[in-house]
Amino acid sequence: MPAPATGPGSTTSASGSDDAKDAASASASASADIPVRTKESFDRLMVERYTMRDAIAASALSQQLNQTMKSSHEMREMINEYRAVRTQYQQWFPPSRLYGEGYNGYANGFTENHGPSRVVYPSQKPRPGHRTTPPLKYSRKDMLKQAEQHEDLVPLRLDVEWDRIKLRDTFTWNLHERLLAVELFAAQLVEDMGLKPPASQPVYEQVVQQMREQLNDFYPFAYSEEDALDPELPYSAYKNDEMRILVKLNITIGQHTLVDQFEWEINNPNNSPEEFAARMTRDLSLSGEFTTAIAHCIREQSQLFTKSLYTIGHPFDGRPIEDSDLVSAFLQTPLPTVFRPQQQAKEYAPYLYEMSEADLERNETVFSRDQRRQKRSINRRGGPQLPDLKERQRTIRTLIVSSVLPGAAASIEESRLFKKVAGPPRKRTARDGEISESEESEDSAPESPAPPNMPAGTGRTRNVRGAATAATIRMANLGRSETPDTGGHHHEIRTSRRGRDDEPEERPELLVTLKVSRDKLKRLMRGDYRDLAAASVPPDTPSSTSNTRTPTFTALQKTKSATPVPTPTQTGSASQPTGAVPPGQIGRLPAPPLIPGQSPPPAPPPPEWLVQSLKELEEKYPNGDRFEAIMKYSHLDPVTELPVQTQPMPEGVKYAWLPRIRCLDCTTKLYTPGPDMTAQKFEAHLKFSGHREKVRQRLAAQGSGGSTSTS
Repeated sequence: MPAPATGPGSTTSASGSDDAKDAASASASASADIPVRTKESFDRLMVERYTMRDAIAASALSQQLNQTMKSSHEMREMINEYRAVRTQYQQWFPPSRLYGEGYNGYANGFTENHGPSRVVYPSQKPRPGHRTTPPLKYSRKDMLKQAEQHEDLVPLRLDVEWDRIKLRDTFTWNLHERLLAVELFAAQLVEDMGLKPPASQPVYEQVVQQMREQLNDFYPFAYSEEDALDPELPYSAYKNDEMRILVKLNITIGQHTLVDQFEWEINNPNNSPEEFAARMTRDLSLSGEFTTAIAHCIREQSQLFTKSLYTIGHPFDGRPIEDSDLVSAFLQTPLPTVFRPQQQAKEYAPYLYEMSEADLERNETVFSRDQRRQKRSINRRGGPQLPDLKERQRTIRTLIVSSVLPGAAASIEESRLFKKVAGPPRKRTARDGEISESEESEDSAPESPAPPNMPAGTGRTRNVRGAATAATIRMANLGRSETPDTGGHHHEIRTSRRGRDDEPEERPELLVTLKVSRDKLKRLMRGDYRDLAAASVPPDTPSSTSNTRTPTFTALQKTKSATPVPTPTQTGSASQPTGAVPPGQIGRLPAPPLIPGQSPPPAPPPPEWLVQSLKELEEKYPNGDRFEAIMKYSHLDPVTELPVQTQPMPEGVKYAWLPRIRCLDCTTKLYTPGPDMTAQKFEAHLKFSGHREKVRQRLAAQGSGGSTSTS
């Protein structure tokens, strides 16, 4: 039997067996203490858990409902408070006091209109300036296609006359334009000029027609870049393509006229009229209107020579020009010297004139005369018809009305878009406070083609300067950027026959005293002009009016004979001259505007001349015709003074009573008297077969009715 082991190994094995026994005994006792879970106990546990969770959810729901009721109650109280502030306490608590001023001003308008709020999308917003023409829209794809096109600028000149409208403009247009249509450009141009229907439509049609005609008549210049067959030859040995022309500028924009001339090479593709015009206007401190006008003049005059080259069949390959007339129109090539003579050098300098109203009217007359002469001029009898290369058209632009653009007109009158109505000439008297010393010196100075203080020059220079004699007197402000303090020099450079130290002559004055009875004065103050109509005198009898407004002395009679003093008989509405109002409105009277909800005002009696003319027609046609004179309430356009029927009415519409004739047999239409103060137009209606038939039917009905009552 072996002896028991002694040492550290035997001790460890003995202790390990004891621990295993203790763990087994502990697990056996623990399993004996935990009860076994049955299905009934598990169901009972789940029911208790469900009940507890339902109680917690019910408590949370109740708490949420209470919070919702509390918040809704507070919101209702706030709504009622705001409603009371909006209605009951509005005068003490406006919205601006509650929410602040915000972006008040800066063209944002006001929102305190008590109306419902609405969302306005960008496509629904009104365009600036109340524009009605469609805006220019293009896609990026179209823009890329347009960028690939070659640019050929065509000089276009618009000269549109319609009724009282005179529209003149010059600009350049890309021949290969694909984004902007001609029709859209014309519509926007007419709208920019401030023209309203119905006058805008015929002007729009003429603008489109003139643009189409000039675009179809454009001849682009052909530039040839060919090398010499023999490289040893110089350029001048095989080509002579220098084509220098003389460009003449005569541009009138507003009250400023620019006159200049210079040489231009049309066969050089590097010459840019736009860059030259920008440089010239920058040097002279002119507005942008002159920039585009100068560029247009260069291209327009170059186009005249290009069209002439096409007409004679020039190949544009460097050959000399064979037509003698066209060769003489070009400048001499090559130049004999680079220096000009002193007398000729003065012609190649810019002149800027500031013109008065009288000078502008004179310039307008000369411009119209030149246009008529150029239309009927014939270049030569034989050979192809060449354009007139000696005469250059003047450029007169109609200004646009704007308070932002430099050089624009401040009002529609300054733009000279509408023709001025011709009236009797009026001489300035001493009572006109706006007359200046320069105008006085102009009236007193003799009419000479050139003032004595003007430096001598050639005949052409003297003619140009003499055409603007009065303008050179006012050349105090030569440019837009010059200092305006030139009043001290203005009195030194002016010319006058009267010495500077002489006392000014006192002009005679004429005071006319009119005596009107008290009854007539009361009727005139009430707007009753029957006395004026009865006392009116035709303008063809100056002898009858000379007794009341002509002084006894002869000297004053000569000065006042051309400008009669207006009297109440001339200013009365019933005796208006035929040229002062449109046809068919002689004898019109001003009318008050209609008040909504009230009956129209009573019509005044028709003019006496119309009643007398209808009486003469009754005596001439005693066949049972029935007609009467009435006054029709009409709306007049503020510009053309013609009756308008469109809705809504244009801004600044006038109200007037117009004399009309009503036929009691043809009641569907009113007839306009005329011509002048007669009823001859209505006499044509009396001869109309339809009118005669209605009169016959009425007389037959009256005859049958009378016979029936008698029987």
